[in-house]
Amino acid sequence: MADGASIAAASMSSDIQRINIISQNLANALTPAYKRMLPVSSGFDTFMTPAGMHEVQGNSGGLGTIRDFRAAPLRHTGNPLDLAIEGDAFFVLQDAAGATTYTRQGSLALDAGGRLVAPGGAAVMGINSDIRLESGQASIDRAGRVVEKDTVVGQIKLVRFDDARKLEAAGVGVYRQGSALLEPAGETAALRQGHVEASNVVPADEMVRMIETMRHFEGGQKVIRWYDDMLEQALSRLGQY
Repeated sequence: MADGASIAAASMSSDIQRINIISQNLANALTPAYKRMLPVSSGFDTFMTPAGMHEVQGNSGGLGTIRDFRAAPLRHTGNPLDLAIEGDAFFVLQDAAGATTYTRQGSLALDAGGRLVAPGGAAVMGINSDIRLESGQASIDRAGRVVEKDTVVGQIKLVRFDDARKLEAAGVGVYRQGSALLEPAGETAALRQGHVEASNVVPADEMVRMIETMRHFEGGQKVIRWYDDMLEQALSRLGQY
């Protein structure tokens, strides 16, 4: 294949990857605390890290992704088990196998045993252990202290990381520690009861990026068709001799 056509084909391959990333963002526009993915060239691992861009991942196609961890607006729900984190901290989760993960998704619930659990069923960990309630009407203050029937039954544990880009994705909105170092959340984070953090995806922006990428892809198609036509004409003329 001619060099120009090869370049166009590589560009179209990157466009397909971009469309997949944009589609994932749009599919999770209403997922609480979802952090959008941005397509970037491989090796662009320092892209806006002071602004909260993390978790660079490359692939064989030369296009990588970077996660935008910037905070999203909080949405009021009125549900006492819905919690939103103000700041850059994470909830600590523990699944049935004892594995620890982290999330910012605060749409919590009670399981059959009265444990406070995150979406997916993993237990939300407190300072000392998991947290168990008799009802879903507990009061939770900004420091994470859980009060039921005028008794403090636990305190929700919040942590932050020295470099969140080192977290490893373990599902939508859930992360493993990876090589990131844990740090106490301290006074940098607080909880707001009766709220959840929204997704930081702006659907209108993603649709604009989708349209731009589709037009760029169509441009690559035209280039390849032009090379095909040129090659066909060249072979036709050679056949005349």
